[in-house]
Amino acid sequence: MIIPVRRARTSGPPHSLARKASGTVEDSSPESAPLAQWNRTRRRALLAVGAAVPLALSFHFGMTALYEMPFNPVKEKYGEEITSYIFPYFVQDWHLFAPDPIAKDRGVLVRAKKRQPDGSTATTQWTDVTSPVLQQLYGERFWPSREIRVATGLPQLLESWRDPELEKLRNKNQVSDRPGKGVKTGKKEKEDPPLSEGEKDSRDEAIRFAQSFASTQASKLWGPDVEYVQVRIVTNEFPRFSQRYARDAKGKVSYYDLAWMKPVKVER
Repeated sequence: MIIPVRRARTSGPPHSLARKASGTVEDSSPESAPLAQWNRTRRRALLAVGAAVPLALSFHFGMTALYEMPFNPVKEKYGEEITSYIFPYFVQDWHLFAPDPIAKDRGVLVRAKKRQPDGSTATTQWTDVTSPVLQQLYGERFWPSREIRVATGLPQLLESWRDPELEKLRNKNQVSDRPGKGVKTGKKEKEDPPLSEGEKDSRDEAIRFAQSFASTQASKLWGPDVEYVQVRIVTNEFPRFSQRYARDAKGKVSYYDLAWMKPVKVER
């Protein structure tokens, strides 16, 4: 007589039993589940992040492109907003592949008018404040002080506030009234075209920076009884490459002075 054998009831499809029997455990974590099985909140958060990242990158690269572009109507209208976004963290300052070798060296001199004990005012001598910082930099190769950036960046800041494209137009418009006589000389005419709002803001920022730097250096050199400070930018243009073998070849030294300024208190 044949006795029928009942199979034990099992829950789940046969392929799940095979996986259990082989020791394979299926990952049921939410991260491994298909996107369609996520709840609505998780899907919305993922889509929001996916949309925000490209928008943020597009905005950043767009602002960088506007900043690097030549002068245009957009920079004329929104120059202050563009500059405030780029500075100080996203400014582009490349020197690794500079096409032009260094042809001149700049330095900063500072002097002051100091109040004397008898109430009179004495003017100090011009003092070089760039060379000591450079000497300090040469002795701190691994952990240099950031103070060198201030001393070397001030001349560049004072000379780069004008827009180069507008300067080309101004130089082109500065012609003589009589044909064939070249560029006007003597008293400087009004800017044509006039300074843009971005140029004015950059000029004022450069002067305030020079005033703060001179105030800090003057207080170190001559103490707290300083009534006025002044900055001189000195440029030493190196001899040309064609004169490299001439022993008597000398560079050309030029300078210009800023107006006297009241010292300001600089917080450290």
